[in-house]
Amino acid sequence: HRRWLSPAVDLPAAPHSNGNHRTALTPQNKIRCNRCVRLMDCGRGQVRTGTVKALIVAGAALLSIPIVSGPVSADNHDPFTNGDQLTPFANPMNGNSLQGGHFDGYVNEHPPGEYFQIGGIGLLRFPDGCNEHACTEWHVGYCTEADAPLQDDYAPYFETTIDGRLSYLTWKYGYEFWETTHDSGNAVAPMAAVQALVWAWHSDPETGSSVFSSVAGGLDDPFNWDGLTPSLHTDPSPRVGFHGDDLGSTDWSGTDEQFLQAATQAVYDLAVESTAKAGPWTLSQGVGATGVVLTGSNGPIEGEKITFGDGMDNGVDVVTDADGFAAWPAGMTFAHAEGPGQSYETQGDSDQGEEGQNIVLTLGELLEVKVGDPAPTTTTTTPDPDPVVELPATGVENTSGFFTLILVSSVLGGGLALVALTRRNREAR
Repeated sequence: HRRWLSPAVDLPAAPHSNGNHRTALTPQNKIRCNRCVRLMDCGRGQVRTGTVKALIVAGAALLSIPIVSGPVSADNHDPFTNGDQLTPFANPMNGNSLQGGHFDGYVNEHPPGEYFQIGGIGLLRFPDGCNEHACTEWHVGYCTEADAPLQDDYAPYFETTIDGRLSYLTWKYGYEFWETTHDSGNAVAPMAAVQALVWAWHSDPETGSSVFSSVAGGLDDPFNWDGLTPSLHTDPSPRVGFHGDDLGSTDWSGTDEQFLQAATQAVYDLAVESTAKAGPWTLSQGVGATGVVLTGSNGPIEGEKITFGDGMDNGVDVVTDADGFAAWPAGMTFAHAEGPGQSYETQGDSDQGEEGQNIVLTLGELLEVKVGDPAPTTTTTTPDPDPVVELPATGVENTSGFFTLILVSSVLGGGLALVALTRRNREAR
């Protein structure tokens, strides 16, 4: 989706996270641009026409200085609260939101018209006291409403609860992942796959979109995508998997066909990964205090880093085993891990009330265990080798709800044996 900037655009400054403070413009905070800017859009319709907001101020800074903000993680971002405002980012020179974090194309039959940028959405936040690019906070969000357009306004984000698998994915494949992998070309396939899974597991069931729900032959289920060969862009409908004829600036080092195959396979791979590592996570002292255990909503978390420290400069990283266990190294006094934390979502509507797509992001949560924390206790019960079974009394004043089975066995010449068994009539409960 395209639009043209006017030859000279005066850019309003960004609001702080409390939404009530704005910084005055300087001549350096204005940009002249007459190139086409493409913003990410998950749905039908054009991105709203109007001046590009303060997100381009940061884009202007990109023309002369590198991004200097660090990874957004649980222990280094400014406190994030309900109603904090973020805005989508697009580079004014090429329209990319996160170069190397999305591609230009389609998944299944979505979108029905012109291609979209599918992948992570770059978001900017100006924490309290920040009025320059150096302290800008970067996040990555994912579209949760496939059939709505992206608006370029600041929008408030509020706490939300999403599927634990998506909580994991939108945290794991966020800004820090993009920052450390996009130059190598290894960010775009998984980030496109995350967006597809958000549509499959959230947008389709929650908003009525049909990105996956309209796909036949069982391929509406991402767990059936293992080994799937994606349709070519020129194939007739219905098409399945990722496809496109000009993928844009992906930083992918292979061929377009290899990328489309890798991204399609990543949908299945990340469906499996996110099921095994669905949030929320807990880190706890292990039995016997010999190590710590990392657990998610579906069981132990394998293959994640636990950082052990002693309060000094020393630190040891240990990867959890199949039981989510990592042993205490000698001399270490605490263990840290980061996992999926609180998710935030915006309705994404414009300042003028025009409908915008919902976007979700998930922050990291710092988990900690101290070496002296109590270990869980276990109890062992030894079964009685000769249990005494007491039969209930048969004499009751009210016989409703009971029945008596009398078994009479008569043996000729041997007398009479009578056994009365009484039990509650379960059907009468």
